[in-house]
Amino acid sequence: MQGKHQLLLTFAATTLALGLTTIMAAAQQPQPPLPTPETPPPVPPILQSYKPVTQDELRQPADGDWLMFRRTYNGWGYSPLSQITAANVGGLKPVWTLATGQIEGHQAPPIVNNGVMFVATPGNQVLAIDAKKGDLLWRFKRPIPEDMLLLHPTSRGVALYRDKVFFAAADAVLIALDAKTGKEVWKATVEDYTHGYYMSLAPLVADGKVMVGASGGELGVRGFIAAFDAETGKPVWKTYTVPAPGEPGSENLAKRRSMEDRRRSGMDYRYLRSRDQYQLLGNRQWRSVDG
Repeated sequence: MQGKHQLLLTFAATTLALGLTTIMAAAQQPQPPLPTPETPPPVPPILQSYKPVTQDELRQPADGDWLMFRRTYNGWGYSPLSQITAANVGGLKPVWTLATGQIEGHQAPPIVNNGVMFVATPGNQVLAIDAKKGDLLWRFKRPIPEDMLLLHPTSRGVALYRDKVFFAAADAVLIALDAKTGKEVWKATVEDYTHGYYMSLAPLVADGKVMVGASGGELGVRGFIAAFDAETGKPVWKTYTVPAPGEPGSENLAKRRSMEDRRRSGMDYRYLRSRDQYQLLGNRQWRSVDG
């Protein structure tokens, strides 16, 4: 009996010694660092060499670039590239595809700078894509407020200037993103979405200013165009596209209200709650500032 007890003690001591040896050996091995939420993912090579957009390039982009909504300030929407012709267009085949995760209508032109494509989608989303490979480089998505009445949840595109991407978010907020990382650099409230304002247009950049307007004519907003400093996001100026009562041209607003009321009689739109809304369909900007 005593010999059996001694054997058990010896076995237990040996097991403990082996366990301690294993733990000490494991502790001496170098352990990989634990991932932290603050550690940003590596920047893809194509973005490491991202070429900032200058004002001169906005005026005269390279043939392979499409830097704004209609490519150039004159709004022609014309590309000088000649590889695709009437003779070979029938032979085009898909090279890559990418699902954006949104099922609503996509209305934004791809904005391309030196091989990097930026696509704005419905759902307050911007994607950066390798134009040749179709690889997703980064994704930015801003939540849409639950209490927002958003009649047209789409976007007509982004604007580029220097190292930033400018996005007009649906909830009437202008956002500047770092073109290399997709991280928010600054944001500026353009208007109050609880008053019927929303944005779906592509911003326009000129001489260091980002210009946007707002949608919401269906809800009786007063149209305007506003400019913000491209580096800081601070407001620079704001001009209304519809006169206020007493201003030149306001004498025509009463006639316009009457016509709109008759045309939309019977429709349950919130702007009909008051016939004193002189801003009815007030020349909103829904596509781009230049169109």
